[in-house]
Amino acid sequence: MMSKTHITMGIGASLLLLHPHTAAGISAAIIGSTFGAVIPDIDIKSTRVSRDTLYGRIIAGAVITAAVFWGQAQPVMLLRKILEACISNTLLMGFLLMSILCAAGRISGHRNFSHSFLFCILMGAAIYLLCPALLPGFSIGCLSHLLLDCLNKKPLRLLYPIKARFCVKLCYSDGIANTVLLWVGLALSIYGIAAAWLK
Repeated sequence: MMSKTHITMGIGASLLLLHPHTAAGISAAIIGSTFGAVIPDIDIKSTRVSRDTLYGRIIAGAVITAAVFWGQAQPVMLLRKILEACISNTLLMGFLLMSILCAAGRISGHRNFSHSFLFCILMGAAIYLLCPALLPGFSIGCLSHLLLDCLNKKPLRLLYPIKARFCVKLCYSDGIANTVLLWVGLALSIYGIAAAWLK
């Protein structure tokens, strides 16, 4: 699927599954799931696909920035809460692990290591070392990326390093199913934010 679909579905799934009820919780879910929804595509290199990936990274950056500022505007200060949740003496280890995983994903080829459960687990460990509050949202965003990519016709190595590849061949990544899922994800995201806000 395309980047915008991954982002909206990741946010929508995260908000619905986590049911956050504070500004900090909502923002942490959005930040974590947005990052999780785009990071598996760290392996994209081709020019045609990289344009969508670039747009997706820009959108993800804007969403994360907006979530940070929105969280700060609320009575519960997001940055203070997230910083309190961070384990400061593990930050360097978290950044180092994340850098190694991104480099390994980049050189492994599209839909290989970075599109596996192993990558999600190891990147989740890096996120936990950096900031545990972001882990639930990240996990949902990353797994939703893998599940959405399983729907289309190009297989991925979910069980890396095992060579078996998986896909259900229902659609193309940039076809009508992508558009439908984009709107479904957007609706779920709006509903999740509204439901959390009205609690």
